[in-house]
Amino acid sequence: MVTTRQVFRGAGRAMRAIDREAKRSQARRIAYERSAQKVALLEQAADAADEYQQLIEQLVGAHRVAFRPIDWAAIAKRPSLPSPERSSAHEDAARRALADYRPNWFERTLGLATGKVRALEQAVADAALQDDASHRAACWKAKAADDEQEFARKLVALDRDAVATVVNEQSGLGKLPFCVEALDLYFSTDGEMTARVDGLDLDDMPTQSVTLLQSGKASVKPLSPAKIHDLHRANICASALRVAIELLQVVPIPMVEVVMETDLLDPATGHIEPKPVLTVKVSRQAIASLALERTEALAVVERLGGKMDWNSRRGFVGI
Repeated sequence: MVTTRQVFRGAGRAMRAIDREAKRSQARRIAYERSAQKVALLEQAADAADEYQQLIEQLVGAHRVAFRPIDWAAIAKRPSLPSPERSSAHEDAARRALADYRPNWFERTLGLATGKVRALEQAVADAALQDDASHRAACWKAKAADDEQEFARKLVALDRDAVATVVNEQSGLGKLPFCVEALDLYFSTDGEMTARVDGLDLDDMPTQSVTLLQSGKASVKPLSPAKIHDLHRANICASALRVAIELLQVVPIPMVEVVMETDLLDPATGHIEPKPVLTVKVSRQAIASLALERTEALAVVERLGGKMDWNSRRGFVGI
């Protein structure tokens, strides 16, 4: 569930778009580890290997989505629909049918004309109700279009409440358990947006790999520390890009700066604290020019000039 809370922080105004959910990804990793222990059974080997590959793709491939931004500027400039007038087309047609009715010899002989007239009169009443319903639907459509246009105007003006609403309701940020645990949006006085993201930690990465052998059995091997660090870097980069994509799709801004944070051990204090490990500015133009489905997150981040301090021996260092 995504909720929004707004507070003032310095010159910017922060919006809590996603509540921390007590390490959802950690719980998922534990579930994966438990399933990996069962791969000794032949019939589970293929499923375990598939689950591992799906997990890796979710960790490192969150950015591989189509970029489909909403054109809020066009919606804001769209002409308003005229106020709908009630039409009596159905009722008029039913009244004409009643007025034109002439009982034939068979209906007069068997006394069916009275029932036929009653049916035509009921059809007139039903047609009037149909015209009422059509008018109400047209009014609702016009009001919905006006509301959307007014909302678009607020978004183009970067109204904070409108931005919070669209991020909550139309972005996919609340459905990214392998990327985002919490997110804050900050606006500078000149309208620039910064997203500070609580990303996954090193402990959230898998520690074992599962591959399917030619014999049909599964091979479970521990991942090296360097490989775990590499997965963590790929996840942080993919998460930063996915957050930028989601924001640029629903908020009419040309660029967003994403700051990824993760828990790191402070050697000076011995405490684990959240530290920024990646900062990257992502523009709408740059994202639109990329074939995201076929890209590696690290290559994109480096191309965009992202800043981080990482190596395969120690992993991330706060920047």
